Amino acid sequence: MAESMVDTFSFESGGVRNQNAHAAVTGLFGQSLAHYLATKKHKDDPLLIQITFQSCFVQFLGFVICSWTLPGDDVNRMFANTYERMRRGEAQAISGRWRALTSAYTHNHEESQFITSVMPYLTGHFSNIMLAAGCSVEPEILRASVEKKLSDRIVLLFKLALQLNKIMMEEITSADLTTVTVPFETTYSVEQMEDAYVDGEPAAGGVRVLCTTDLGLRRITRLATSGDKQWDDKLLLKPKVALKTVVDSMDG
Repeated sequence: MAESMVDTFSFESGGVRNQNAHAAVTGLFGQSLAHYLATKKHKDDPLLIQITFQSCFVQFLGFVICSWTLPGDDVNRMFANTYERMRRGEAQAISGRWRALTSAYTHNHEESQFITSVMPYLTGHFSNIMLAAGCSVEPEILRASVEKKLSDRIVLLFKLALQLNKIMMEEITSADLTTVTVPFETTYSVEQMEDAYVDGEPAAGGVRVLCTTDLGLRRITRLATSGDKQWDDKLLLKPKVALKTVVDSMDG
């Protein structure tokens, strides 16, 4: 995906060339990834752009999969906070049933409306990633090209995320399933995550996470409303991450 984008446009390395895009990428992925995008050469090796694209998809899909309604950040926070209080006060069967019914009745499952609303959001993020990496094309031209090249993939992933949302929010009530990501700059832990780009020896201690490239999955079950063993918390699938060491072999 990133390779086709990089082959289409010219890139300039050596520092920040678009302050707005750099600031947007910093806000989404942290200072380290924004810095590497601005200073590394990408024309012959688009891996870093590919990693950032993946992390962008991860953030977006994680939100869709676990959302109560789309769009609407304020409404999602209200339902999430209410459900968290309910989980801590009620048995799993009661809170799970409330979650399933609430999600079913609050979601507007008009996929075409969702896609229309999120397409500019995502293409804007992907364009900013390219601009932060030194792409020298005008932003509006770049955005139109990104939408043309990636729209089919965005639609496919979005539909899959909606299917997972229905399964996790409405169909499974005996436990709570939630996606897992790792915040950037977190110290790598083999127990909690997987290095997506391990090459030979495992990562040394103290290495920091650059970004999450694949979602993980956690299951939390309320076993009892009182007593010593009230919760069962299990990481079913470790999230995959790119570590800062991934940039060591890239040209600067």
